[in-house]
Amino acid sequence: MVTKYEREYFAKTGYHDYRDYDAHQKRVEKMILIAKPTSVLDCGCAYGFIVRRLLDLGIYAVGIDISSWCEKMSKNIIPNNFIRHDLRQPFPFRDKEFDLIYCEGVLEHIGEEHIPVIMKEFDRVSWERIIQVSFSNHKNVAETEGHVCLKDNGWWASVIPKYTWLAFQEASIENNELWIYKA
Repeated sequence: MVTKYEREYFAKTGYHDYRDYDAHQKRVEKMILIAKPTSVLDCGCAYGFIVRRLLDLGIYAVGIDISSWCEKMSKNIIPNNFIRHDLRQPFPFRDKEFDLIYCEGVLEHIGEEHIPVIMKEFDRVSWERIIQVSFSNHKNVAETEGHVCLKDNGWWASVIPKYTWLAFQEASIENNELWIYKA
């Protein structure tokens, strides 16, 4: 499994010294407000800070990420709740194993041809989803490292499965006020 989302990306390129931010707590609060989950799969979890916060609240959570660096860093944060996994491959979970999939800022880093298969897996392993992606009309998004699937909000709305919240603004989920829910 080869990926460019390793140490350099989290130390400099993508995050400039990635760590646990206050925004992680705000995202967890928004997630609970919107979906009231008892179990969450965080797809593209990085080091697992959101998973840790969910676990601390008594919500069963698992994080998956493609990065071997994230796997190494997660050992001190979520040692038993991290799985190194490529979202382009079938998920190692049972049907409807999770109440909620949380996926923020990840899917735009994956080629368009893989998105429909990923969405089918999202639908298979969870009851609901909260997704935020960078859209083609977000400012400076073309300059951002690794964005290969930049589509407009209509395209993303058409590919998400039912029972999915999709954040439409450029802001992260905790600051986002414009959502669609596909029922």
